[in-house]
Amino acid sequence: MAPVERFVPTSGRIVGFVSLAVIAGLVIYIAANVQTTTGLRLGTGLVFAGVLVWITQLRPRATVYPETLHLKNSLQDATVPLVLIDEVSVRRMLSVWVDGERYVCIGIGTPLRKMVKAKGRGPSALLGWDRLEAYTEEATPLRPDQTAMSYQDFVEQRIVGLVQDARRRSVHSDGSVTESRPRRAWAWPEIIALAGTGTAFVLSLVL
Repeated sequence: MAPVERFVPTSGRIVGFVSLAVIAGLVIYIAANVQTTTGLRLGTGLVFAGVLVWITQLRPRATVYPETLHLKNSLQDATVPLVLIDEVSVRRMLSVWVDGERYVCIGIGTPLRKMVKAKGRGPSALLGWDRLEAYTEEATPLRPDQTAMSYQDFVEQRIVGLVQDARRRSVHSDGSVTESRPRRAWAWPEIIALAGTGTAFVLSLVL
């Protein structure tokens, strides 16, 4: 089923892609030029780091389908029926509530630098990271109906609108509502990759 809306992650994309590119280059160099135990240790460590970058910086995202909201995180995902969502907010991360239970997406949220400034603590001390987050936010494409608001506000309002649309579609002539329950699922490919590369790195250290 085709998605209705794919929300772009608000941070981590530039850091993630640059990190993966650097890691890939180093792994290729080591494989070609450092064919020793030290090279093996460095190579397995870099591959492990690449998996960490993928699951923390690039995998988390949110996608809306006609009847459900899919929230991808590092190692666990959630599928939430739109008609069941009671509340939506985007603070440090995207959060939705169903019957008091919270489901989150860490890939979409207000950058820490903005939250720190909003609390009156002055500029962030993490200047390099601060600039990268700023570049990422500026690179986020604007929709025609989003030019007068932040991307975080757009995500929140867009999901609220899609929830309302789904509820209107789901109400039958007798007034009943078709519902299913939210589901959580482990991201097994990422878990296996993380465990496998981590184990390989540890084993290389004892060689």
